[in-house]
Amino acid sequence: MLLLQLIRVIWALVILVNLSAVMWFILGTTANFQRGIDLVSTVVLVYFGIPSILLIILSIILLFKRWPSSSSWSIIGVFIIIICMLSLSSILFKNVNTSGWLTENITTDTLQTTADGQYEYQLELINLFQKNSYARLYLKNVSTGEEIRIPLEIPVTNIRGLSEGKVNYWIALEATSKRDVFILYTTSKFPLPNEKYEIDVKIGKAMKVQ
Repeated sequence: MLLLQLIRVIWALVILVNLSAVMWFILGTTANFQRGIDLVSTVVLVYFGIPSILLIILSIILLFKRWPSSSSWSIIGVFIIIICMLSLSSILFKNVNTSGWLTENITTDTLQTTADGQYEYQLELINLFQKNSYARLYLKNVSTGEEIRIPLEIPVTNIRGLSEGKVNYWIALEATSKRDVFILYTTSKFPLPNEKYEIDVKIGKAMKVQ
């Protein structure tokens, strides 16, 4: 009787592990519901996620029916279910993608240098094709090595596709009469061309120019 009770406790814990694996996979695959499920993740969900859910439901039903019984066959059956659930949990945990959710998914164009040679710069698109996507300007002071990232109000959520080659110039920085103040343009190679911003490096701000 004590053995059966112990098996039920272990089984309940495995159910929680398997349920956590399914939930973690769904959250990771959708970047906490910020993007749709891609083809690879859909295949993993169909072959491993759905069987996990079915085994969880079956396990809960059997536990309520006081399984396993004293029958050796019922005990063997429970152990098979436990092994299957643990195997499925392992696969789901391994296939979780935290990019774009717990870690940033950054897409950049080719690094360029301002005409005065003072800064290296490039456009950074964060979590592209997700609801939480945004853009920022990356700057590096060539002489000091200081790195600056300035948020941009580019409506990147409107981007539906992005063509990338070996060399990509999506923005250009032009100097102004003011020191450390530049005009940023998005180029014709970028899906949203003719965006224009005044960049003040000292205060780390970008202002859209009409």
